[in-house]
Parts: sequence; structure tokens; C-alpha cells
Amino acid sequence: MDLTQARSDLARARSDLAHALEAGSTAALEADRVRTARQVLVASGAAALNIDPACAPGLADLVERVARAAASPARRVFAVLLVDALAAPGLLSVRSSQARLERDIRALVESALPDVLLRAGYPSAGDIDAKRRFLARLHASIDEHLRPLEPSIPTWLSGRAER
Repeated sequence: MDLTQARSDLARARSDLAHALEAGSTAALEADRVRTARQVLVASGAAALNIDPACAPGLADLVERVARAAASPARRVFAVLLVDALAAPGLLSVRSSQARLERDIRALVESALPDVLLRAGYPSAGDIDAKRRFLARLHASIDEHLRPLEPSIPTWLSGRAER
């Protein structure tokens, strides 16, 4: 998967997640909304592992496996999608029984997006609560941090011609 394909996959996955999260707010629709959004996450995680989404394990096991997988554009796409999902109330809610899921999401995001976290000011040495709060807010600025860095000295000023 090349960079253009990864960007396309990310845009499609984010669109699918947004559509799933736009469902109604009644209790019955809320359950459907969460289930559909989790299916989008599972499909993205399965793509990161090159497995069929129908054969993928549950979301918690999938996140754990992707966190241990080798770096790839699909793994990075999944990490960005998880950051977006952390902002959706109730989608990745962390209860004491899901502490492993939270730990694995944090491990995946830290290993798949180190440049993004560095640029965003992630509290690497901070406590778990500070990291949790930071990741819950990261969705608001992640697009800015995903963009390639621009040269600090413009080429027209430095005298270097673009080739």
C-alpha cells in the first residue's frame, strides 16, 4: 500500500465511521450506531493485519494484534481511526473490564504515530490519565499533525531551486 492509497483508505474509513456515528440518539439506534461504528473499526484493523474482516477477532483482540504488528500504512490508518473513535462518546468507553483495550490503543497510537504525537506535544512521560485526556482531544488537531512538515526556510529565500 502506497501513501496515496493509505490516504484514500483513511478518508474512506473516516467517512464510514462518521456515517455510522450520525445515527439517531434513541437507545435502540444508539446500540446500532455503536455496533456499526465498531464494524468500521474492525474492518480497518483487519486490513492492517491483511485478514478477512469476517474472520477478525473482537475489537479488543484486534487492537492488541495490530499494536504488535509491523509498521505499515494500513496500521497507521487504523491508529488514526482509533484516535477519531476515542472522541465518540460510548464507542470506546473504558470500563475496568476494558483497561486492556485502553492500554493497547495507547500502545498502538504511540508506536504507529510517533511523529504525530511528538508534533502535538504528547505527554510521553506523563501519567496514564494525562495520556488518556490528550488522546481523547487529539482528534481535533490530528489532521494538522499528519501533514508533512514544511521547510522552515522557504526555497526562494534559501536560494535552492526546486527540481
